[in-house]
Amino acid sequence: MAERGAGEQSFSQSLDQLIDAVRALFAGHLVLLRAELGAIARDVLITLIGVAAVVSLIITALLGLLIALFLVLGEGLFGSQLWGAAHMTLILLSLAAAITSSILRITSGRRARALLIAAFVGAVSLLVTLLPLGWAAGPATGFAITFGLIVLFADLLAGLSTFNMQRFTDRFVPLASEAELRATASALEDLREEALSGVAAEIGEAIGSADAVIGTLRRTISRVAETLSSAAERSRPDRGGDA
Repeated sequence: MAERGAGEQSFSQSLDQLIDAVRALFAGHLVLLRAELGAIARDVLITLIGVAAVVSLIITALLGLLIALFLVLGEGLFGSQLWGAAHMTLILLSLAAAITSSILRITSGRRARALLIAAFVGAVSLLVTLLPLGWAAGPATGFAITFGLIVLFADLLAGLSTFNMQRFTDRFVPLASEAELRATASALEDLREEALSGVAAEIGEAIGSADAVIGTLRRTISRVAETLSSAAERSRPDRGGDA
């Protein structure tokens, strides 16, 4: 009995050791998984930070190039870098206003009108600064472009006041109404039932034709069997006379 108790105790100890080993295995895998996930998260974060830094540097470099280009053009064409800075600022603001106008579904005719007004005002400003005021060609052209861009930006901003909520939200509304969708669904259901009825009729006709062929074949086989039976009866000897 003592040996049996020792055996039972050793078995339970072995079972406990097995459970502990399985738990340790799962715990080790869990720790490893957490470590791998942490490393992956760090790698992803570092990659995102790197991509953001690269994109930011590229945008900054292009922006610096754009600023330098406008400053050089302002200095070379209009006699001052301030003209180039003003032109760049007003062009970017006008582009932002035009894109906003397009997003808000302001009619394209409104933007075209703003562009024509800006061109007209710029041309008039150039003539006024050249002829009556006697400015040099560079500063006069720089002032005319600047004034025209100001008018363009202001008119685009004024055009945003014509925003129509109904026209803006129409593109997010389905073209078909609920009643039209229900009518379409009903028509599709009728079409499906009609198609199923046609298929059932065709299958019924096919089964009827098959039954007719089978019936004809059965009658033919029966007649052949009767003929053969009659011939066999006639060919048999008259056993009654022999008796």
